[in-house]
Amino acid sequence: MNKRLGIGAILVAAVATTAGLLASSSSGAPRAQLTIGLIVQGPGSPTAPEEEAGAQSAAAALGDRLVVTEDASDAQTQIDTIKSLIAQHVAAIAVNTDQGEATIEQVLPALAQARAASIPTLSFEQRYPGSVWVNQSGSTQYAHALADALARQMRERGQYVIVPCQPADSIVQTWLKAAKAYIPRRYPRMHRVAVIYGGIGNGPAGTLELRPVLRKYPHLRGLIFLCPSESYTGPPQLVHTHNVGKVFSAGNGGDCPPVYITLANSVRAGSEEVVCGGDPVHLGYLTIWAADYLARHHALTLAPGPYDVGGPVGTVHYLGHNQELRLGQPLTVTKANLDQVGISR
Repeated sequence: MNKRLGIGAILVAAVATTAGLLASSSSGAPRAQLTIGLIVQGPGSPTAPEEEAGAQSAAAALGDRLVVTEDASDAQTQIDTIKSLIAQHVAAIAVNTDQGEATIEQVLPALAQARAASIPTLSFEQRYPGSVWVNQSGSTQYAHALADALARQMRERGQYVIVPCQPADSIVQTWLKAAKAYIPRRYPRMHRVAVIYGGIGNGPAGTLELRPVLRKYPHLRGLIFLCPSESYTGPPQLVHTHNVGKVFSAGNGGDCPPVYITLANSVRAGSEEVVCGGDPVHLGYLTIWAADYLARHHALTLAPGPYDVGGPVGTVHYLGHNQELRLGQPLTVTKANLDQVGISR
């Protein structure tokens, strides 16, 4: 799941409590307010508003203050912003700009300067080596979520097909391998009858024709679309062939939520449930919680193991081998929660 970013305005959000600049800790002792720098994607990002909302919610719960920089669209702007935050002696810096590997490489020295000044740095969604990486979910968790979404609809029984895309990133093969191993173990009454490759992967470019598949497998009850390509084009074919309620599907929603209108229409029609890598509100919340935790413990990284974040997040795990703090909660969009997660045109 990828994203993008930029600069333009600096929004200073001061979170006040009844104790002024001090909040109470769980023990009742005064808790000094920290200032945390947050660099997020600009208006072009579908998930940035939700991530920022989660970050603001965490800051309010923790008694912290955010300095939010939006729309940092190039490496130099990001570097200048990080250096400005260092000069302000902020307690921690969290960044997500998704401008590609070349931009990340240019920004890394500035983040290293922050850590040299004892300011912990974090990145969310995208991994910035050296910073604590706050990630949505692992590849195995995501594959399991797709399988679980289909199993619920199929009532855990019947024939199904897995539809990868080609050519594809290695992650698609990882999802395929994980789903093939997980479903027989977790849902023994579900039976895979085929793996059928579809389109090129991203966007509404699916090439799979379902009519021949439905003719070949007349007892088919489910499809797992591993890539957005078939997630866009497969479920409408179930509507057109009058198979809604007979054949179900679970599909990769790409960068979601919000859910793009084509996918939302399929969810509403009952021809698909869409799986997102995670809830961006929860991701933003976890990022600021982690920034606060590191700053208060005067640490640049976390010890491997579980952490009880509380709030909307609960327990998460930190994986030391790649500095990953994993939210671990893929989000499945169904008819029941479609209106709550939002729709993007």
